[in-house]
Amino acid sequence: AAGGRTGTMGWLPLESNPEVLNPFVHRLGLPPDWGFADVFGLDPELLSMVPQPCVAVCLLFPSEKITGPRRAELLAKRTAGAAPPPADLFFLQQHDGIGNACGTIACVHAVAAGAAAGALFLA
Repeated sequence: AAGGRTGTMGWLPLESNPEVLNPFVHRLGLPPDWGFADVFGLDPELLSMVPQPCVAVCLLFPSEKITGPRRAELLAKRTAGAAPPPADLFFLQQHDGIGNACGTIACVHAVAAGAAAGALFLA
């Protein structure tokens, strides 16, 4: 293992904070006039504070009780021959063996979906 360590390698978690996420997505090629902003709630008054246009929302939630059943549901749909997602939608699911990658995958997902939809162009 790198650096003399043994065991499973994981990803360093990205803090759910625009000050951490924005430098990361700008290194991915997101233009400087785009970025993450905090969303303080889903009611209309609080959503009116979200900078526009908005092409993606990343939610942070405790997932221990949700992740397993949701992954099983998605797998069942795929194996049952469900219609594939639209061509202008990018979908990436975190592999069970990769810990601490959810923030990174959320960023890649948001940037790629916005670019695939033509809402933004990567540098």
